[in-house]
Amino acid sequence: DCELSEEDEPGVGVSRTLMGNGRVRASGVGTPWFKVLLLSSCFLGCVVLTILKGGGHGSVIGIECGSASFWLLSWACIPWVIAFGVIFRRMLIAETEVKEQDGHEFQSTDIRWDSKTTIRYPLLCTLAGILAGLFGVGGGIVKGPLMLEMGVSPRVAAATAATMILFTSGSACVSFQVFGLLEPTYGQPYFVLGFGCTVLGQWVVNEWMQGAKRQSPPVLSIGVVMALSTFLVLLQAAGDFESKDFAELIVPSDLCSDSA
Repeated sequence: DCELSEEDEPGVGVSRTLMGNGRVRASGVGTPWFKVLLLSSCFLGCVVLTILKGGGHGSVIGIECGSASFWLLSWACIPWVIAFGVIFRRMLIAETEVKEQDGHEFQSTDIRWDSKTTIRYPLLCTLAGILAGLFGVGGGIVKGPLMLEMGVSPRVAAATAATMILFTSGSACVSFQVFGLLEPTYGQPYFVLGFGCTVLGQWVVNEWMQGAKRQSPPVLSIGVVMALSTFLVLLQAAGDFESKDFAELIVPSDLCSDSA
């Protein structure tokens, strides 16, 4: 059964949230705090597991780097994230079903979440994360164009990518700190620089969109970032091959050493 609450004013949209007992509750349009809570819990769980397992500088609970407990906590993030993925999958499917039952007219930028799309797109995002980790680029560079291909509005795609990067970059910072790879003298000024450039870039794009009265600026900005990232990755790779021997480049480093 569905408990629906109607808005006082006609034409006001309704957003629906899946509750723990499987029911769907309708609420006024606004910040989906329940989803934010779930996403934050997933993020905090991964952070806690990373801190507990420790790294080259030891663990807060005495786990030795490279031990069975270390690898157990390392892999524990996967089922933890999958569990939240299952919860979000149920929520999205339930919301779509309720919209269809209510005769909701889907727009071209709406995504119909079903048993297939809730599997396909998360797998593609997982692949994007793996590629981002391997090549040292932001996952949003892959997920941004993916969402545009899905038909998501460019403004929504840009905002969603920025939100995802907030959590993924936070997790990466914690991991680097645990393994002693985060240099404070670099991290602090680059944080300020990144924050300032983000605010400036957001303001420029918003002004551009209002002046041009079109949705193309976010698409263009994503394309420019992808092109620059690809060029810089190739440039760095060329520099490494020029200055180092190939045998030196493929020598694996010790995960548990201070210089890992």
